[in-house]
Amino acid sequence: MDTETYCIAGRLRMQARILTSRYNGAFLPLGVTFTQAGLLMHLFAQPGIRQAALAKKLQIEKSAMNRDVKLLQKNGWLTNDLRHGLFLTDHGTSLAKRCHNIWKSLNQQVYNELGPDIVGGLTALSQKLIF
Repeated sequence: MDTETYCIAGRLRMQARILTSRYNGAFLPLGVTFTQAGLLMHLFAQPGIRQAALAKKLQIEKSAMNRDVKLLQKNGWLTNDLRHGLFLTDHGTSLAKRCHNIWKSLNQQVYNELGPDIVGGLTALSQKLIF
């Protein structure tokens, strides 16, 4: 690898787009994107989390998180009372559970395809980059 021509950030972004596209395709039958599914699953696991705390945890800009939250509300998956934290509606809870089943299956598939060494490398990279 020639560090003068190999762009690590560019390579990571390309890989992220490829995997995101695959996950988006898996969630398409539910009418949600991978991003929306991820938020639904996080909110299911942490009911009442504050919007700012979730944005920080997921490394999402506050303005992007605000747009995502408004879309979840518009679709009836998130309650409208944000003062007490973020809570899923019954419909949002049901959808989050279905998203989790799809994610669990696809994630295992991707793990099997990549193998433990590559996934271990991704874990090491995450630990190095995320403070």
